Amino acid sequence: MLPPTALDAIATPFAGDLLGRQALAERLTTYLDRLRDGAVLAIDAPWGEGKTWFGRHWAKQLEQQGHPVAIIDAFGQDYAEDAFLLLASAIVGLRKAESGVTAKLKHRAGAVLRALLPVGTKALVNLAGRALGTSDLVDQVDEALGEAAEQATEKAGDAAGAWVKGRLDQWEAEQKTVQHFREALTEFAAETFNDTGKPTVILVDELDRCRPAFAVQLVERIKHFFDVPHLVFVLLMNRDQLEKAIRGVYGAETDAATYLGKFLHLSLRLPTARSVEPDGSIPGLSAYVFNTLERLGAVERDFADDFSLCAALFELSARDVERGCTLYSLATTGGDSANAALLAYAIALKLKHPALYAGLMQGRADTNVTCMEQLPAMLVALRMRDPYGTTRVADMTRLTIYQQALWALHYRWLYQHAPTSLGAHQAPKDEVAYNAHFPGVGDPQLFFQKTFRRLDLAIS
Repeated sequence: MLPPTALDAIATPFAGDLLGRQALAERLTTYLDRLRDGAVLAIDAPWGEGKTWFGRHWAKQLEQQGHPVAIIDAFGQDYAEDAFLLLASAIVGLRKAESGVTAKLKHRAGAVLRALLPVGTKALVNLAGRALGTSDLVDQVDEALGEAAEQATEKAGDAAGAWVKGRLDQWEAEQKTVQHFREALTEFAAETFNDTGKPTVILVDELDRCRPAFAVQLVERIKHFFDVPHLVFVLLMNRDQLEKAIRGVYGAETDAATYLGKFLHLSLRLPTARSVEPDGSIPGLSAYVFNTLERLGAVERDFADDFSLCAALFELSARDVERGCTLYSLATTGGDSANAALLAYAIALKLKHPALYAGLMQGRADTNVTCMEQLPAMLVALRMRDPYGTTRVADMTRLTIYQQALWALHYRWLYQHAPTSLGAHQAPKDEVAYNAHFPGVGDPQLFFQKTFRRLDLAIS
């Protein structure tokens, strides 16, 4: 679980929210407050789209509204032998004052962990004792390990047989142990709900970055042990990566989407910086780019406008947008002027398609052909992300003109340096778009090289 300072550092939840995510948080909070049963929610977004930022700010907002809330960093703690420990300790840690219900939950969590714990995992014993705050747990597991050590001295065949018989004998007892834990957890969650009038919320972050087996185990443990009323889990994840983890654990032929769906009550995608609204506009993106540049002291309206278009065309993540703005800031520290339209395009290529970026720098004809073919396809893909098939003239017209200008730039390069590579491509019928974005350009290759040299900086 994250330390309290992780939320204490947030004075005002969603301050500086340029992507409209507070509205999503408020809708989700309303949904949570209506729940009476337990639930597992998944918030899906690719890496770099701000899941952690959203999760922490929403957690702070929930905390301020009286919800018992905890955040688990799955990636930072995936060294634990069993995910049950993280989940149980996060819940127990929400009650600062010891009570009979809390003590009972600790004791019964220790009993479950004893049943789950692989023999020989001494390191987990100490970790569990610290996390759950009960010496009884350590004593119980030590006893189990001692018994296992004695059994190991028997003959191999007898030991194996004894272990199998022992496991069969223990099965009924273990089922009762799990039942007793769920009863204690139900009582704990109900008492917390009665005290606060709010469900308990556990946010699990970085689920898609931790060990695949641990990620799958954590989701399974929630379903099998923690599905009780008034207890809600929110999984912040990249669903595609988690489904790959499931296939890695259970085999490539596993229907990972269906399997994962069994554990989720609700799954939704986090709105991205490039999400297209029903009217075809790209809300917040221009403001996000402009404010990022402003924080870097590198505000330049032409670049901000052009890079916003590139971010939409190339489907750049929020993290990529920040990296692009940083790269622009570093590339223009000298104060000399640069063509904003090409610089924005070059930065987007460097971030999203570094091989194409390198090919243009090297003056390769095949790269220019690829870019010519890719640009119209990206515009089509952007239009398709509009679920209503409508467009907002102010945005889409600018995108279309910008895409046409870039296409014409690659055409001119091929016409001057490799005309046979043009194939059936015809010259643009008018030069309006090109001249508006790239006035006075002679040799496109020199234009590329001069601009791209500014960006010879590593971006991690």
